Amino acid sequence: ADAAPVVADLVLVGGGHAHVHVLRMLGMAPVDGVRVTLIARDVETPYSGMLPGHVAGAYDRDECHVDLNRLARFARARLVDGEVVGIDVATRTLRLKDPRRPPIPYDVLSLNVGISPKNVVAPPGLLTPVKPIATFSEKWDALLGRLRSWESSRAPYDVIVVGGGAGGVELALAMVARLKDELSTLGKDPAAFLRVTLATRGPELLRSHAVGVRRLLAAALERNGVRVLLGHEAKGAIDGTDGTKGALDCA
Repeated sequence: ADAAPVVADLVLVGGGHAHVHVLRMLGMAPVDGVRVTLIARDVETPYSGMLPGHVAGAYDRDECHVDLNRLARFARARLVDGEVVGIDVATRTLRLKDPRRPPIPYDVLSLNVGISPKNVVAPPGLLTPVKPIATFSEKWDALLGRLRSWESSRAPYDVIVVGGGAGGVELALAMVARLKDELSTLGKDPAAFLRVTLATRGPELLRSHAVGVRRLLAAALERNGVRVLLGHEAKGAIDGTDGTKGALDCA
């Protein structure tokens, strides 16, 4: 396959699940004449399905990240460490953020870059966005660091998870498990020191799931002491009135 003339350029933008699977399949069954290029901002990409386990402390960072450099070599693909900021459909080229780098041509283009929240207003440090996932791990570590240095006189330590879908519910439960373990290790009573809230703009949690699933997970949240706020659409975060805590700004 390596010696075959290039007749088509397949360019994959982003190192998400879909492209990881494509590269794996191409490594096992190369396609003659197809030159594969992967463009990724992060050479190590997190596997989001393992994120709750990482948050809960079941996996360390290395265990839930994919080495795209190694995967690209297996797939005989070029790896470009960069970020695409423009697509010219007329010339079928991609423009990278670094203006010194030349455009990258494509015949077939696939985008798998995920999403990021927009229009979220908050002072620095008050919000910890899950997306992009690639930066979440270090932000979660910073949150744990604040928990360890949080004085008992400022309790409770408030954590608010926004989103009533499966991801939000799973993340809230994983956070509770990890934070309780951390507090127990520090000799602090989680029941007195920690308060976790799950807020969603919808009238119920997990609206796309079966009634039985919603009932079981609602019971799990209650059992773990997670307060649920329905009909609360988060607009951003604001500084607390006492200067030590922030607050969720809801519609």
